Amino acid sequence: MGMTLIGQIFHGSGLLVVSALIHVVILAGSIRFTVFVGERLDGTRRWLHDNAILAVGVLCMVLAHAFEIWIWALAFIWTGAIEGLETAFYFALVTYTTLGYGDITLEPGVRIFATFAAITGLLCFGISTAFLLGVIVRLFPNIPTGPR
Repeated sequence: MGMTLIGQIFHGSGLLVVSALIHVVILAGSIRFTVFVGERLDGTRRWLHDNAILAVGVLCMVLAHAFEIWIWALAFIWTGAIEGLETAFYFALVTYTTLGYGDITLEPGVRIFATFAAITGLLCFGISTAFLLGVIVRLFPNIPTGPR
């Protein structure tokens, strides 16, 4: 089953926006959780405190990405672009990460729609990088960041 060009752009853009919003909401929620974990570990060894906060942040990022990949996999099934959950998840994973092995190709009526999964991955990995960098800078404010 294919979509029109406008349909592919509309549905792909919509799913991109939904995925990005989910990503931001999960990471924003993880900020409160990392603060909670940090407060509970106050008074413990510094390395435990800092590593626990980093671990919580990374875990939340991984969960957000996994959730978005599942959303794209289900969208590929829903649109009829791919049959079977395993194949759809695999295709969503390699597209979202922009790895794109090329062993699975889609028919022209859904190719543009699928490229929005790659755009989603690029955007959400950028958001995750900024988030993780923010956590690291907050934990280690005395690390030199510029040229000497």
